[in-house]
Amino acid sequence: MVEFNRGGDWKSGGSCHLETLPDMSSSPVPPETWPQLDNAFDVLSDHSNQHSNNSQVMKLDLLNVTLMTSLRKDGHSSVYYLGPGLGPAPLHRQDCSHWCLPGVPDSWNELLYALFLKRESIRTRNSTSTQNSTEPSAAQV
Repeated sequence: MVEFNRGGDWKSGGSCHLETLPDMSSSPVPPETWPQLDNAFDVLSDHSNQHSNNSQVMKLDLLNVTLMTSLRKDGHSSVYYLGPGLGPAPLHRQDCSHWCLPGVPDSWNELLYALFLKRESIRTRNSTSTQNSTEPSAAQV
């Protein structure tokens, strides 16, 4: 796993707490991580292909949030800002991408929720169409 920090070394706190604009100059995926991503996709693809005829295997969706997260300067591990006059947050205790922070993790949750809704909609539609195709029509009765 690649550790991602801006404005400081790992566990040094960084300096993203007053950032308000996206980082439009960031690389979505650093080139040194491409082989790791290729390996992950290859493993997932091979596993899916090996079990494609098995009805017990569930479909796997991969949500790539790398670009979306890289645009947020606070989308990484670090301390998060407690507010003016309260001083800096204690080092090594909390981070910018903590679940309490509105932003990056909330976006991940929204994407996951949308995926669940989409799957449920498809499942319901397929279930309804299967029921309709097996019920006798009025002309058949």
